[in-house]
Amino acid sequence: MTVHPENDETEQVKKLVGYETTDADAGPVVRFALFLLTVTLGVAAVAIGFYKYLDAREIREKGQRYPMSEMVRRPLPPRPRLQTYPFTDITALRTEERKLLHEYGWVDKNAGVVRIPIERAIDVLAERGLPHREAPPAGTPPPAGVAPMEPSGSPPSRRPAAHEEQKGESQH
Repeated sequence: MTVHPENDETEQVKKLVGYETTDADAGPVVRFALFLLTVTLGVAAVAIGFYKYLDAREIREKGQRYPMSEMVRRPLPPRPRLQTYPFTDITALRTEERKLLHEYGWVDKNAGVVRIPIERAIDVLAERGLPHREAPPAGTPPPAGVAPMEPSGSPPSRRPAAHEEQKGESQH
């Protein structure tokens, strides 16, 4: 028996071929897409209409509620007050910081203390290095009241403290 898939649509032909021999009908897919588009546009139109209605109602109510309120100045609330314009505040703060970091200026004119731009300060620091104290010459005793320094990583010295030595002498 010869099987011709073009002419015969039996289950046996579908099993032999391994795929459907006819195309899917595009009609239901197109109708569903049109339905989905119509519903989406309808919901969007209702939402826009509702928004316009609420906006117009708000304008009507606020415009007629307090006609003399423009002549009365509202008192400020008690402290602490919240920022009313935070973006303006941060812009002003950044401008002031930029001025402090990038411009020359007096810190204390009487004492002769000036502020230099940060780029210049970095260059000066790279030229001169960080400030430091000179180490005392080797063998110099530490100042009075300061314990001698042990090298790091070494165990503490086993010498008895001066006041323990005095206790031992007074008991004998």
